[in-house]
Amino acid sequence: MSVYNNVGKPLFPAFLDLSDAEVLVVGRGAEADRKAEKMAYFCRRVVRCDYPPVFEEKPALLILAEPGNPDNALWAARFREMGIPVNVCDRPELCDFRFPALITRGPVSVGIATAGAAPVLAGLLRQKIDAVLPDDLESILTAAANLTAELRQSVPDPKERTRLLRQELGKLLG
Repeated sequence: MSVYNNVGKPLFPAFLDLSDAEVLVVGRGAEADRKAEKMAYFCRRVVRCDYPPVFEEKPALLILAEPGNPDNALWAARFREMGIPVNVCDRPELCDFRFPALITRGPVSVGIATAGAAPVLAGLLRQKIDAVLPDDLESILTAAANLTAELRQSVPDPKERTRLLRQELGKLLG
């Protein structure tokens, strides 16, 4: 039996709109700092606290960012009962969601995950993918959105519209 089989099932890569959400990051130290910094880009507010976790507004997500804290399993279960998805650093078996190795360029996000089996591999893949993405990806996205809107108006056939989009966007990507 491989180690992978003990880690978890493949994860569906969902991209959440957290722009109006509050996220609770519990713990001190470098791991908590990294998680809070990553979430601050995507959500309205990151609330930091120590154990035990407390909040005024029900958070959209809970991140228990103090690896090795003996109360992590207890707090994960309590918040999960409230319907709040939980991430527990270094404990994939306690997580409802995982942090991907992430590339962000404006509204373009690329996430790489390994179902908790090999986060270092995900990070190395992120570096390789990031190196081949165009530096002006955000401006390419703007052009793509404008072209998509134009073609929706002028080309009624979805297959032809997709063909034209692929052709023109292929040119933009080089």
